[in-house]
Amino acid sequence: MIKKILIYLAANALALFLTSELLSNTFAISGGYKGYAIAALIFAILNGVMKPILKILSLPFVVVTAGVFVLVINMFLVWFAKYALDVLKFEGVQITVTGGISTYIFAALIIAWVNMVIVWLFKNN
Repeated sequence: MIKKILIYLAANALALFLTSELLSNTFAISGGYKGYAIAALIFAILNGVMKPILKILSLPFVVVTAGVFVLVINMFLVWFAKYALDVLKFEGVQITVTGGISTYIFAALIIAWVNMVIVWLFKNN
C-alpha cells in the first residue's frame, strides 16, 4: 500500500516536472524539490478524491464526447491545484500559469499522459 502511494506521488512529481520543462514559458513550479513534492501531494489528493467524483457527475458529458470531457476535468484539476497552493501559501511553493486556456490544455494532457504511462509501468508492483 505504501509502495503504491509512493509510486503515485513520484509519478505526479515527474509529470509536473516534465510539464514545467515542456511548457517552460507558461507553466512553472517554484520551490525546487520541495515545490514538486508538495504539488505532487496536492495532485495525488485531487486525483484520488475529486477526480472520481467529477467523472461520475459528468458521466453524460464524458459519454457524449467519447471521453474528451475528461480533458476538461483534468484542466479543472490543474487549475484547482494552482488555486489550492495559492490558498495554502506554502513558503516558496507556487504554480505559475501564464498563457491562458491553452496552457491548461497542454498541462492537463502532459500530466495525464505521464501519469498513465508510469502507472501502467508499475501496475503489477
